[in-house]
Amino acid sequence: MIDQATPEIEMVDILSRDGRIASVGAAELGCLGLREDQVIDAPWSSIYPLAARERIEELFAAASAGPHVVALELRQDSGVLVPVTAIAMRLVDPVAGTCLRLVKWPRGGTLDDLARLSEEKEVLSSILETSDDAGWCMEWAEPVDLSAPEQEIIRQVFENGPRWRFCNDAMARLYRTPEGKDFNALPVHETFPRSPENEAFIRRLVRASFDVNASPSRDLRYDGVYIEVENDVRGHIRGNLLYRMWGTVRDVSKHARRAAVLREEIEALEAILSALPDALVITDRDGHLLRINSAAEELLDLSPEELPGRAFADLIELPLPLPELFTAAASRKPGHPSRSYPASVLNPERPARADLTARLVQLRDAEYLVLCLRTRLGPVTVGEGPDRIRVGG
Repeated sequence: MIDQATPEIEMVDILSRDGRIASVGAAELGCLGLREDQVIDAPWSSIYPLAARERIEELFAAASAGPHVVALELRQDSGVLVPVTAIAMRLVDPVAGTCLRLVKWPRGGTLDDLARLSEEKEVLSSILETSDDAGWCMEWAEPVDLSAPEQEIIRQVFENGPRWRFCNDAMARLYRTPEGKDFNALPVHETFPRSPENEAFIRRLVRASFDVNASPSRDLRYDGVYIEVENDVRGHIRGNLLYRMWGTVRDVSKHARRAAVLREEIEALEAILSALPDALVITDRDGHLLRINSAAEELLDLSPEELPGRAFADLIELPLPLPELFTAAASRKPGHPSRSYPASVLNPERPARADLTARLVQLRDAEYLVLCLRTRLGPVTVGEGPDRIRVGG
């Protein structure tokens, strides 16, 4: 039996994909206490327990042929399990077909740390690879000097040999990677070109020390379509050098298109309201002004910027209290015209009388009155008591 205190003696076997043992070295036979005729062409289970066999199946199915560093166990003839660290490499044998060559050492030493790190890397890579979120990592052939002026940093990001370190399948699907192409092997500039939008994206990263969430950029898919995306980004920085950055990306193109449509609709509505010849005023139950149109600005001698500091009662005098006007507007029957009320515009420079109509509207779970003021000709009385002024007529 092999002395487990002599890790320089390696144990080697070759396993075929159909579950058979194709070859076993003398050192491994000595460790197991078996003869060559007992194991050649025997099933894996002759020398490997179930957990080790499952790990070996994973190595046969791995995308990479290796080498892989893994922790396994061997079963001796006596049934005792021997912990080992193995370097596995997939190969093709002319006779046995696809096989796995396992070179093993008894557990203990630096190789164990390598096996542990290799397994952790494999677990993390598997999590990232199977995620539905598009994940990516970019690094540079020459690190980016963050002590340079901002525009020089931006230039280096695009020109210092950027390359993909890791991108998962969700990333490849998002950018419509051509059939048979590995996204990780494709040039970065094909999907992340240098453009004003992407320079602005990098500028935001620089100013945030490469630690941002939901930062927008404009990327190019492989079908030639630009998409609006948001990135969560982190950077690996040592000293003043940026070595790599990574993150997740979300396609927000449909939201951007919807926002653009909404902005156009809002601009159209604002233009229509502004062009109405009658003055429109929107107020809440407390008399705070929400909005006015251009005709109301002229009538009340008031700009939109002044609205927060002005109250409805300071501008328009009604024949009934504002709460009653809310109640009257709420009781209006659909299909019936709104009732008209006389009102006075309290503009010291240009006092006026107006016919006022009101409609109730609900915005963001609050009720507001939309008031339409149509001025009419004739004398206007401003103020109360003996000092009131009568204008016109």
